[in-house]
Amino acid sequence: MERTVKARVLIVDDQTIMREGLETLLTYKSEVEVVGMAGSGEEALTLAAELAPDVVLMDIRMPGMGGVAATRALAERHPGIVVLILTTFDDDDYIIEALSHGAAGYLLKDIGSKKLIDSIYEAMAGSLLLTGKVARKLALSARGGDGAAGGSFPPPRDRFELTARELEIANLLAEGNTSKEMADRLFLTRGTVKNYLSSIYSKIGTNDRAKALLALRELVETRRQRE
Repeated sequence: MERTVKARVLIVDDQTIMREGLETLLTYKSEVEVVGMAGSGEEALTLAAELAPDVVLMDIRMPGMGGVAATRALAERHPGIVVLILTTFDDDDYIIEALSHGAAGYLLKDIGSKKLIDSIYEAMAGSLLLTGKVARKLALSARGGDGAAGGSFPPPRDRFELTARELEIANLLAEGNTSKEMADRLFLTRGTVKNYLSSIYSKIGTNDRAKALLALRELVETRRQRE
């Protein structure tokens, strides 16, 4: 599918061969524009400020500032930039930390080129992206299976009651909307949305966005199946 506007992408990886390989892969069919490449989290912050990319493809393990810390800093300084984690590591702790600090997705480097390009545009559209392997690991952790990360996920089942407005917020959150986007769509203030989110998190039993997302997605899907 031909896209009318190219995504502007910043590649962040400490391995030169990986950066160059990703640049070749992404630009081969001119579907995205690679505006810069960084070898560390610190360099990523500098280039993000200079280049204003739409999407940052972020590695996790790098010397100095790692991917999670860089993701958190980007979310604070440039909330309009979408960060996608692209790594070889599918450790539960990394996944949870990255998502809770603002990453729009967690992808593994064995992803195909078409899927990666599609993921970039889906993330720009507001989707929360997890490869199948990563999603399965999170689901296993949520159910208390082997390999669960430190701290338990709330069981993702329909065991908590939400008001009509909270359910609206939950649906939007499960779709990957930010608090500002939810406020705009529901004609509420951001403060009001945050109050509803606090209530939802309290009912789920967590204040962690990544954990809440997983529980809410299964809640929303369960209710849709019942309708």
